[in-house]
Amino acid sequence: TIQSVTVGGKTAKFETTPAKLRVTLAKPSAAGEKYVVVIHYEGRPKKGLYFILPDKNYPDRPTQVWTQGEAEDTRYYVPIYDYPNDQTATEMILTVPAKWITVSNGRLASVKDASGGMKTWTWNQSQPHSTYLFSIVAGEYDESKEVWRGKPLLFYAPKGRGERIAPSNNHVKQILDFFSDALGVIYPWDKYSISFVDDFVAGGMENTSATTNTAQALVHPTLAWESLQNTDGLNAHETAHQWFGDLVTCKDWGHVWLNEGFATYFEMLFQEKQYGADEFSWARWQNRNNWMQQQRLFTVPIVTHSFGEWAENSGNVYTKGGLVLHMLRSQLGDADFYKGLKHYLEKNRNQNVVTADLVKAIEEATGKSVEEFFNQWVYGAGAPRFEVSSSYDAAAKQVKLEVKQTQKVEGAVGLFRVPIEVEIATTAGKKSFPIQITKASETFTLPADSQPLMVLFDKGGKILKSAAFKKSPEELIYQLKNADTVSDRADAARSLGEVKGNNAVMEALGEASRGDKHWGIRVTSLRALAAIGGPDAQNQIKAALANEQPWVRGVAVQLMGGFKEDASIAETLEKIFREDKALRVRTAALTALAQQKTSNAYEVMTQAAGMDSVDDNIRATALRGFGQLGDDKAVPMLLEWTAPGKPLPVRGAAIGSLGRLDKKNKDLTKTLTAFLQEPNRAFNFQFNVLGALVQRGDKDALPAVEEWLKTAQLPIGGSFVQSMLAPLRVALAESVPLGFVQLEPVYSHVALERVPPLSMPPKKTSRARVVS
Repeated sequence: TIQSVTVGGKTAKFETTPAKLRVTLAKPSAAGEKYVVVIHYEGRPKKGLYFILPDKNYPDRPTQVWTQGEAEDTRYYVPIYDYPNDQTATEMILTVPAKWITVSNGRLASVKDASGGMKTWTWNQSQPHSTYLFSIVAGEYDESKEVWRGKPLLFYAPKGRGERIAPSNNHVKQILDFFSDALGVIYPWDKYSISFVDDFVAGGMENTSATTNTAQALVHPTLAWESLQNTDGLNAHETAHQWFGDLVTCKDWGHVWLNEGFATYFEMLFQEKQYGADEFSWARWQNRNNWMQQQRLFTVPIVTHSFGEWAENSGNVYTKGGLVLHMLRSQLGDADFYKGLKHYLEKNRNQNVVTADLVKAIEEATGKSVEEFFNQWVYGAGAPRFEVSSSYDAAAKQVKLEVKQTQKVEGAVGLFRVPIEVEIATTAGKKSFPIQITKASETFTLPADSQPLMVLFDKGGKILKSAAFKKSPEELIYQLKNADTVSDRADAARSLGEVKGNNAVMEALGEASRGDKHWGIRVTSLRALAAIGGPDAQNQIKAALANEQPWVRGVAVQLMGGFKEDASIAETLEKIFREDKALRVRTAALTALAQQKTSNAYEVMTQAAGMDSVDDNIRATALRGFGQLGDDKAVPMLLEWTAPGKPLPVRGAAIGSLGRLDKKNKDLTKTLTAFLQEPNRAFNFQFNVLGALVQRGDKDALPAVEEWLKTAQLPIGGSFVQSMLAPLRVALAESVPLGFVQLEPVYSHVALERVPPLSMPPKKTSRARVVS
């Protein structure tokens, strides 16, 4: 509620609408004339500012207050122009209970005692930044203070979880070092803080100098050894945004890949720096395959304004954006790539940009034209889908390579012009040959002194593509054993999973699952063996139980859930659950037991549901297992664990299983629907409820869900929720069984609000001051 407005110290007339505050100036003003406008207001925001409070069911919950502005939710707690093309300096003056801690953008200017057992904290952000990057975190937190190159480096976790700060942030200094040195632009803000908060509506948010992460990412010190990277990926991603997104910000959401594509790629670059080239290759291989397998975004460019929520295009702006930047780096070379980025950041510092600004900066810095590259990969859509075949002419000592582009050329998807590195291995060694693909169908002849042992098309997987390259089992085995890059070995392992009844293939995959130097190849080989199936493949998978890395051992255990022919597996899995040192392996064994539906599975799940463990991981896994078992007698126990007061992750697991059981029970549907009305609940908890209702397929739930959506005011996930509910809506409209309705889920990281018209005028930099 707006209480009063002054302009230049004098009371001004104003009027409000649901979307705008209109202030009447006392006299006509000239263009460029400046005013000091002070707005006094109060309210209970439905979005933007969130209060996580203890209540009768959760009396020990630490009090937390935090904001989430992206995309345009800052307007719900500050009456301000709220679109990324406006930037302002900010001063946050926060009066809170004396025992609270606050965090905001910029530098802590002062902390002073206030009346009534309160303290007033003042934070100054002197450099301008966009409104969606405003941040307030306040409440009961544990704190850890460090220093990086003379700047405060601050970490916060909900009260009582301070022991998790160190293992969750142990590489943040290295991240700041690497990005600052690689870019030639030192971290630009007065301090850097990372706050972990409960019930957060996203994984992380890159608020200027003050990242907010979900507390679910906090790593318990006893579990840190069970994962290779822990929170490194999240921290690297959000920290990269301090340059790409905060220092230089997209002018509108159609160009948001300039924020998210860079953060995704620099997340991978830190993996390369910290863990080596193999880890970098593995990350790109996974991202490439994930993107190429989805269809919904294939015909949509990275830069687009065709979506109501930009998150509907997030698979392009994150994953494809990051892969496109790797191709750009490969084309330019490291020196020119970083030279171009340095110029881009320095030239556009504290400004808003569109993709053309990046193109211009690179060309100015390097003298190289990248216009064709951006037209093809950023303004155009899709990626090449290749069919490749090779043959050897012994007389001519030549390899004939036939290449076809098979993607459907339509709309923004065209034929691609891409540089490809071909490697040919013979008994004399390996040789690489650069070729240029420009046509729908082409044939290349390349020299080879003898019959090739291996032909690689796009060595190292630099290009975003798919390639159907028919090879014999012998060629694939050689590639699995001898290819230099993780990407090429992983391609071979996956292809070998399609070869049945070949002992040499089985042995090669088994050897790779135990002996390859990179864990990603070991895991891919295990999955290939599972795809082949049969006793011999299963024995190879069981041999991987000796692997010392829990993230590999856990995959082997998980795959054992598909061993239907081996009666001894139930005993083996139960033994692993009870004895393995790694919690993630124990929970994988529980999941595999549920998948097996063995005679002892229900009893083991019941026992596990009564076990305490870090973050209730065992209990939650067991409760999910009841859903996999499909035994309706578990419903009463599951209902007990859905009760308010039980830990939210446990409740969510139980609710998920109830979605799969006793589907004709209308009372059960009503019980689940009622959970949506609980106040002060985490959004992932609500998503669990929605997922369970969709899983039940009870169309009677839809009216109540639609009514909830009218007031839910979801800050993110709008497109995700609509995708979840689509099967219920279609089934209701067409009176078809739910099982016949299949829609591709939204490829979403975050979902945001509607993009305003592009004709919005640019805004001048101003200064905002928030007092609370």
